[in-house]
Amino acid sequence: MIDALLRLDDVGETALAGGKRYVFGASQVNAFSSHIIEMEVRELDGETQLWVGETRDPFEDERSAAAVDSYRDFRSCEGIKIFLRSLPSGPGVEVARTYAGGCPIYVSCVGGTICVSWKFEAAVALIPRPTPNIEACRIYLREATGHVRDQVIDGVHMLWPGESLRFDAAGLIFREIEPPLIVQSGTLKEGADACGAFLRTVSAAMQPVLAKAHKPLLELSGGYDSSCVGLAAKQVSDDFWSYSTIHDGQLGRQQGRRRAEIVSLLKTRDFEFPSYLNPPFSALQVEECRVTPFDDLYRLPCVYAIDAHPAGPFDVVVTGIGGDELTKEDTFRRLDHELPGHNSRSAGTAAAGRADMFLRRGIWPINPLISPSVVDFCRSLPPQLRSGRMLNILTLCRSGLSDGYIFPRYKEHYANVSNMEASLFDFDEHLSGSVVGTLGICDLGQILAAAREATLTGFDSALRVKLYLLMKLEAILRKYVLEHSPPAATSRLGKPPCGPLETAAEMPA
Repeated sequence: MIDALLRLDDVGETALAGGKRYVFGASQVNAFSSHIIEMEVRELDGETQLWVGETRDPFEDERSAAAVDSYRDFRSCEGIKIFLRSLPSGPGVEVARTYAGGCPIYVSCVGGTICVSWKFEAAVALIPRPTPNIEACRIYLREATGHVRDQVIDGVHMLWPGESLRFDAAGLIFREIEPPLIVQSGTLKEGADACGAFLRTVSAAMQPVLAKAHKPLLELSGGYDSSCVGLAAKQVSDDFWSYSTIHDGQLGRQQGRRRAEIVSLLKTRDFEFPSYLNPPFSALQVEECRVTPFDDLYRLPCVYAIDAHPAGPFDVVVTGIGGDELTKEDTFRRLDHELPGHNSRSAGTAAAGRADMFLRRGIWPINPLISPSVVDFCRSLPPQLRSGRMLNILTLCRSGLSDGYIFPRYKEHYANVSNMEASLFDFDEHLSGSVVGTLGICDLGQILAAAREATLTGFDSALRVKLYLLMKLEAILRKYVLEHSPPAATSRLGKPPCGPLETAAEMPA
């Protein structure tokens, strides 16, 4: 939600503040350009404090050094606090993120300058000669986006909710999230209405932002999660627009009938757009999909649907991201390469991966299902209410939706889109002269051989995802490594291990 470039030499300089921008010397902090986001600046005893968040500064009356931890622990909204202060080592910058939130925040530093931004390209731009972080690239290909610090470009890091950083003459130091106590499963008292409490909790999580929204948009695919979020949003406001991408064939016909049912129930002003016109592999040739590796596999159909919506532009979008987390027993599990913590791992990374497509359009995303209050509520429920999505099913049953809506014949999923495209896509041609293969990040020849074999035997989901991640990483490295490197550097990459004999310097941008 911020785009900041801060020089230690500028700390203490005369500042100019106005609107959503704060400038001092050659440094500046820009808040996300939306009336949803608040920006406040205070000068206290020679120290400058900046707040950027969904609400007013929750601790505006506090100014002690301990306030850094107060912001890290704050769970009611997404926000960032920046302290420009004198430290024992000299001028310094401290940044603290609230515990809640789903916006990606990238960090890079060179010399005495630090970049803190939701824009991946801004963090890379600070680095004079970007190079791949080989280990981060391998993790990306193996696990996709994750709750990790180091990104695929060396020197670019992620600052997650509940974390803070300090930057001074000694360098950059991150403080990881300090896990709170974990809410454990309980039992229900007689007469309890868990479904009603679930909707009220989700409604309360989105209410503060929706209260400021002028034209909110609801993602309404017809799945369990978006449907429950739609029911909760209805308790906050009657004034919603909605949209969804619609699949081809029998899936699309079923989806259209089901969505007509929930749109009628919620009384939203709806818009539908084809999901299959902009499939994921071909979409990587479009600049829209070549900006950040932390992205959504089906970005292009969604953004084209939003751009084509006759009621746009919108200022807020409400999503159903995070629903899977609510039905798992171990929602705080971490893989070995991921950062520790008790917040919802996959939900947070999914929200950060989808945020970019909305932020680029000036739309602030709300993901109520990843709100700490909603996650804790669901963790407190008996296991049988979470198992098999029972909480969602019971909530939808009690809303008046038909049994056919809740138990459809077909699973409405984007997989059919990528499956059809993969069988027709020439991966050898598109990965000729591959940076990923040339640098030895993976065994490109083995993956391409598997893709050729799959044209006969069929593409399973694991192979499709692996190929997409490979092509996504390839697009990112070509954009940020080759386009920013001098000819001498790119020529040292040599020739690819397989495919047409084309040097890396000759690869298409």
